[in-house]
Amino acid sequence: MELDDMKNAWLALDRRLERQEALNLHTFRDGRLDRLRASLRPLLIGRIVQIGVGALLALTFAPFWVEHLATPHLVIVGASLHAYALMLIIGGARDIYLVRRIDYAAPVLEIQRRLTGLRTWLLRSAPVFGTVGCFIWVPFVLWAFMVLFGADIYAHAPEVVYWLLVSSAVPLAAMLLVLRWVRRPGRSTWAAMLERSVIGSSVYRAQRFLDEIAAFARNG
Repeated sequence: MELDDMKNAWLALDRRLERQEALNLHTFRDGRLDRLRASLRPLLIGRIVQIGVGALLALTFAPFWVEHLATPHLVIVGASLHAYALMLIIGGARDIYLVRRIDYAAPVLEIQRRLTGLRTWLLRSAPVFGTVGCFIWVPFVLWAFMVLFGADIYAHAPEVVYWLLVSSAVPLAAMLLVLRWVRRPGRSTWAAMLERSVIGSSVYRAQRFLDEIAAFARNG
């Protein structure tokens, strides 16, 4: 009887320890997930602002190329700026969608999968935005001179526009060289730094909180 009582006592103690460990993990997980959600909030706010800016730019540039349909190069200027504004809107909306589809009540592996999808999208879209950003300032300058001073630079000095486009290739080449350089063996630290600058601190912190949950679960 004493042996049975001892066994029952150990079983009861094990069950209490398991419940306590489960409670600790649940509490730790909820705390870290709250911080994860908060860490992504600046990204959401930034993308909302980006969409608002894109909408204002679209409303500004769309009438310009419509009013100059008889002048092909001005149509190209206005349409390219309009397209860039739409790019800002679509890109921001895509980021918000990927953040909002994260289910914080789901298992950690599912949250990790969603966060990885967001991270992958940011890494893939960054070079696209970077490439466009190297050139989009040229039509912006042409638009500004036309709107503010009534001066059509391309009509009077097309060589200036060609020079601006060629000069835009310099930052593009620098960006491509940097991307190629960090992908070489032995430069993982630089690659990680570049990746962190691209995906932003919000996603980086969110990933860290997930890692802490996984580590806590492994260590009991």
